[in-house]
Amino acid sequence: MRRCLLILVGTVLLCTGCMVDSGFLDGFPCGEDGTCEGGYACVREECPGQPGHVCPVCRKLPLPDAGTDGGDDGGLPDGGDDGGDQPTSCDQDPPPCKSIPDCEDVATECIDGVWVCTTGYQPEEHLCDGVDNDCDGQTDNNIVCVLAGNGSSGFQDGSGETARFSQPRGLVAHPQGGVVVADLSNHSLRRVRADGTVNTLAGTGSHGSNDGAAADATFYEPSGLTVAADGSFLVADRLNHKIRRLNPDDTVTTVAGSGFADYQDGPAAEAQFAMPTGVAVTSDGIIYVADSYNHCIRKIENAEVTTFAGKCEEPGFVDGNGTDARFNLPTDLLLMADGTLVVTEESNHAVRLITPGGTVTTSAGTGAGGYHDGPLAQSQFKKPAGCLVDTTTGDLLVADRSNHRVRAVSSDQVTTRLGSGAVGLDAGPPLGASFKQPSSLAFLEDGRLVIADTQNHCIRVLQP
Repeated sequence: MRRCLLILVGTVLLCTGCMVDSGFLDGFPCGEDGTCEGGYACVREECPGQPGHVCPVCRKLPLPDAGTDGGDDGGLPDGGDDGGDQPTSCDQDPPPCKSIPDCEDVATECIDGVWVCTTGYQPEEHLCDGVDNDCDGQTDNNIVCVLAGNGSSGFQDGSGETARFSQPRGLVAHPQGGVVVADLSNHSLRRVRADGTVNTLAGTGSHGSNDGAAADATFYEPSGLTVAADGSFLVADRLNHKIRRLNPDDTVTTVAGSGFADYQDGPAAEAQFAMPTGVAVTSDGIIYVADSYNHCIRKIENAEVTTFAGKCEEPGFVDGNGTDARFNLPTDLLLMADGTLVVTEESNHAVRLITPGGTVTTSAGTGAGGYHDGPLAQSQFKKPAGCLVDTTTGDLLVADRSNHRVRAVSSDQVTTRLGSGAVGLDAGPPLGASFKQPSSLAFLEDGRLVIADTQNHCIRVLQP
């Protein structure tokens, strides 16, 4: 023990040549990187007043012998009632709730009867393992996990990773909870509940164009989805070149489209589309269609199909009024509360806006594919697809498909909300997780964000 030389000067007490008593730091929290001052080791002990939680604290070397805890009970064996007993025996496994900071490799060593992190630290949740890794009382919080599916293509109802999808494409919130998925290559509509349970709403798994009872109806690569005021689901049935409806009575009907790929306005049953992929609907039933391979936006009202914006069959990248504007593979649609229609474009790599009067402007994107966050006019996307409004921030969230990310468009900036940009199925914090062509977004009733991870054949979720 080192001592201080105390000098009284006026009313000020000075300490010269003072060194801290060698036991003073014993029990203090470890540093953020898991380090302690010389002569101390960072060990994992039960947090005072938090049974079952483990905290990292600095302990003076050599560490206490097994069987005692160095507490103030006069050397009672571990388990005494002085409130300071700590696990000093490695006879049992490491505590299930790992310390802050956590061991990077989730491995510990037993040193002098105490579990110790020796290889570095990971201070945040980084695994979807059902364990409170950072001891904050929450499990897998702020982590992108798999809600349903397991990365393998298939067609199977079930729960969580036992379910199978094949290129899930469109998403929309179900009015009664969960989300509805347009399961593109299974030619069906599926429902995923908040607990990951999956069931098929319509479609047989084989392609076709049959209307009728939902269980017998067939689709051909259903893509975009939206829900109407009456609770029915409108479907952009891409390779049938039609707009279909799943009704509340569990029947499927055709809303518009002859089934031939071409361009023709007119009565709904005679009108022609070319691979429609996006659909939106107003509260009074007016339907808008992203008619992708006709490069324009169509409108269905009172069983008549008209052209709303863009000059069909003439691709381009031009803002303007009505048919003076140009699109290039418009992909997905979102109707905003003020009546503005949001359009994402695959080949213009942009986010466009259409006023209720038909005026088209560019919100974000340069027209060239790439990846760049920043001011709206300088930002870049690569085949953006599904979008929705984040009600907590007001930002527009966009599934940036070929950048394998989810982007956020604010009033003046584009930022990355989810995804490292790597192609994969890695769980992790928002910017550490990986995707493979995410294509659509929706919110569950509990506020969690759901992502259709198309080429990973699964539905992902951002845990709160």
